Amino acid sequence: MRNRMVKKELWNSHRILSISPNERLMFICMFNVADDDGLLKNSALQMKSICYSCDSDITLGMVKEYINNIISVGLIELNDERTLIRICKWKDHQRIDKPTPSKYIFKRSFQDTSKNGIIALQEDSNSTLDERKGRQDKERQKKEKEDVQDKTLELFNSFYSLYPRKQDKKRSYTAFKNITKANQKLCIEGVVVYVQWLKVNNIVDKTLIKLPSTYIHGEHWMDELDTTIVKQPSKVEFKLDTTGKSIGYCSICGISDFYDPFKVHSSDSRCCNGMLLNTKPTTDPEVTENTFVKLSDIMDKYQ
Repeated sequence: MRNRMVKKELWNSHRILSISPNERLMFICMFNVADDDGLLKNSALQMKSICYSCDSDITLGMVKEYINNIISVGLIELNDERTLIRICKWKDHQRIDKPTPSKYIFKRSFQDTSKNGIIALQEDSNSTLDERKGRQDKERQKKEKEDVQDKTLELFNSFYSLYPRKQDKKRSYTAFKNITKANQKLCIEGVVVYVQWLKVNNIVDKTLIKLPSTYIHGEHWMDELDTTIVKQPSKVEFKLDTTGKSIGYCSICGISDFYDPFKVHSSDSRCCNGMLLNTKPTTDPEVTENTFVKLSDIMDKYQ
């Protein structure tokens, strides 16, 4: 017995609706009994023991009639010897990863109309094995394709989680899966650099950040971005008086005055046009020579 899937579309099928509830139950039960190629023994006794084990009112003869009715609506078919049942459109019902090859060889004669009349054709064992191998190859190729899609989606999710602007995701994924695997990895690495560049340049407005689809289409991971952090000199803090004015000291004569707090960092002293300090210059004789400008230098400046 195997676990199988029952699709919701099955219940609206005209074939399913044309058989009785007991026959529908048996058809679904066949899913669990059948092997990975949709084949099982044509045994009314087996189906009775599995599907209706507790239903004493359902006889073996009724089970045989159920099987014939299910065959008549085209849900299952028998082989030439009438020893095997094959579930029709099995691959439409089930999706099986790494299917186990069937131990049965299903042979069935069928009618083919041609110019010369009706010719009976039969599937031989070799063609059946070839068809089975072809189906397995298709399943393997399908599985490999799905694995590639899963890996692509995983890489895209890594890219999108890093990208600073979460917008246009569907179009971004389409663009991402259309580039090569190597470029997908470069794209993720490029986003790390792009995010660092945005921080260095203090860009926080989302409208100034490229859409993720634009980043991918333009191959912007190839852009040369300068992420060098330039250390800005720290601003000197000036004390404020009770009126809110900044107190500045002339670096030449040391006289204090009041200045606009918003302009004090870029202003010169009113007395000597010297640089403004936030503290009074030292009068230590040992450092006076290097701290204050000589009077002769001031005179030279204005001559």
